[in-house]
Amino acid sequence: MKSWGYWVAGLLGVVGLVLWVRLGPIPVITPDTTPTIVDRNGIVLYEPLSAAGTRNEWLDEVPASVANATIAAEDRRFYHHAGIDPIAIARAVVHDVVHLRAAEGGSTITQQVAKMLLGSPPRTIASKLREAVIALRLEHRYTKRQILALYANLAPYGEQTIGIARASRRYFGCAPEELTVAQAAWLASLPQRPSTPRRALARQRQVLGRMHALHLITDGAYREARAERLSLDRGIQPVLAPHFVEQIRRRSDSQSDRLIRTTLDANLQSSVRGIITAERANLLRHGAHSVAVAVLDNQTGEWLAWEGSGDYFGSDFGGAIDGVTTLRQPGSTLKPFTYALAFEQGFTPATVLADVPSHFPTAEEGVAYTPRNYDGGYRGPLRARLALAGSENVPAVALLSKVGAPALLLLLRGAGFRDLTRTADYYGLGLTLGDAEVTLEQLVTAYATFARGGMSVQPRMLRQPATDNRQRVLNARTAFWITDILSDPQAREFIFGRGGNLEFPFPVAVKTGTSQAYHDNWTIGYTHAVTVGVWVGNFDRSALRNSSGVTGAGPIFHSVMLAAMHRVGASGETPIVDRPDDLEQQPICALSGLRPSTSCPSTESEWLPRDAPVEFCSWHHAGRVAWPPEYREWADAHERRTPASAPRALAGRETKFRITSPPNDATYLVDPTLHREFQSLHLRATHDATWLVDGKPASREWPLRAGKHTIVATNGRGERDGVTITVR
Repeated sequence: MKSWGYWVAGLLGVVGLVLWVRLGPIPVITPDTTPTIVDRNGIVLYEPLSAAGTRNEWLDEVPASVANATIAAEDRRFYHHAGIDPIAIARAVVHDVVHLRAAEGGSTITQQVAKMLLGSPPRTIASKLREAVIALRLEHRYTKRQILALYANLAPYGEQTIGIARASRRYFGCAPEELTVAQAAWLASLPQRPSTPRRALARQRQVLGRMHALHLITDGAYREARAERLSLDRGIQPVLAPHFVEQIRRRSDSQSDRLIRTTLDANLQSSVRGIITAERANLLRHGAHSVAVAVLDNQTGEWLAWEGSGDYFGSDFGGAIDGVTTLRQPGSTLKPFTYALAFEQGFTPATVLADVPSHFPTAEEGVAYTPRNYDGGYRGPLRARLALAGSENVPAVALLSKVGAPALLLLLRGAGFRDLTRTADYYGLGLTLGDAEVTLEQLVTAYATFARGGMSVQPRMLRQPATDNRQRVLNARTAFWITDILSDPQAREFIFGRGGNLEFPFPVAVKTGTSQAYHDNWTIGYTHAVTVGVWVGNFDRSALRNSSGVTGAGPIFHSVMLAAMHRVGASGETPIVDRPDDLEQQPICALSGLRPSTSCPSTESEWLPRDAPVEFCSWHHAGRVAWPPEYREWADAHERRTPASAPRALAGRETKFRITSPPNDATYLVDPTLHREFQSLHLRATHDATWLVDGKPASREWPLRAGKHTIVATNGRGERDGVTITVR
């Protein structure tokens, strides 16, 4: 009776052991995928490493080509054992004895999965037994296809890559189901020696031979795979937008996603990098080593391009610094917001501002602020349109003194300049000239407000459904006026000339800026579709040489704007901003900006409110000008010149025949980075005329040439008029 008890106990023990082996716990299987950061079209920008220092991607289903190659490479009897293969173990023992070393392993695919789940412990008898037990349990709980998928997801494929899905993209730039037989065999050879993926070709031939011998591929497929030449170039880790990727990783809360789809346009980003490379020699001539470029989609608020320095890996000049988010002085790029504030308060583009020597009180008692224009001259009465388009400093400061620095600071903060944290007294009237620090990101965002008719935009870097949290920053009339002025090439001609980087085959509202001591220069502009911003300078704040927003950032801006419009498929025919219905073109006196009287010798037209009260010009009286008090001293100093040192402004004593362009005493800037044939001055007079420049015959399209020049026009009746200009 006792013997029966021993038999029963032994049987129960065996059954319990079998049940423990088959039904015991297995390590937790956690599908692990490190995110891939891609552009808006799926082009890979970056593949970050996991905490373990690897790149993973979990695959649910193993393609047939990968399955066959893996079985041929690792476990030819995979479908015929229960997790442990005694035949393979015996064969491995024989080979090891013959070679007197561990020449061959007998582990099945299932055992290798167990080993990887256990964290690849040291090769001891105890660890091998534990792997065998886990393998038996895996075979009990999962199908062969599922076990094969576990192996393909957990196996190392070299170069910090885990799993066949990430490996196929890493080495061949395609999904696993797109792999050829030759590629699948090459990848299947890697887990044996993952540290040497570039030397796996010999083992790939062995894998192909086994696949053929096991009838996993046909004779034709075998010959085709043997003949295929593999190229691994497509899998090289891209370094296209490193600054943008850093921003994504810093700002994104979607790091657990398998795919982080960003707003960046990789093709446009590549164009931006090429443009910077093409301009590198010109930049170096100006002493500029760094460039930042940002392109924003005005309608969606999506960043389409983001270049932080022009050379991320350049260590000599801080290439890793992101110039898009770095605080710098913006120069004149803040002026449009001063004019926008004035338009909100009742000013119009026809309002005349004083471009005369002026002194303004500051918060510091006894200290006055005396601004100067870029060329050191003064032009007397200057309409707001011309003052802003020509980026004159003195009128901008005079305007800010009227509308108030605190109000401008409030507007700037509302437009997105979140780093303007000091008081209005701290910044003073120099705020309109850029005596503060902002970022290119903030400038582009704020300018997009103009392009959106005065509505704010919430920029974003990820392709996600946009939340409509727009706010009105400016009224539609103000946005139209600013846009109309900044896109008016005739209005800025007296300073910038024609045919340079600021002109396009479609309307572009554009503004340049140069900071104090020439440390930074900027060009910011927008169409209906996009806003483009460019900064040029040095991160160590060393000064540039003979460089302004036109000559430094301008050429890059021009090329980037053309590339951006091409990428978004915009023709440029759509108006940048819709004109409000309550505005209509009305005649004004070119000098006073008021409705012309019968004595006004020259008129212009301006977009003004239809219901605005009419005030006629009282400056002109029968051939003379009654100057308002603030202009009399300036007028006396210029009595021998055309009182219209201001563009298109004429005094009553002018002759009937006159030169209308260029104005007297105008200063033009030559852009040394552009071909001279694209930089010419349009010579115009009230009647057809022949032209002399410095005493030599000239055409109506006169190429700009540095120096001081005398221009004379003569009509058919022998009437003459002359002006003097300076070209720098």
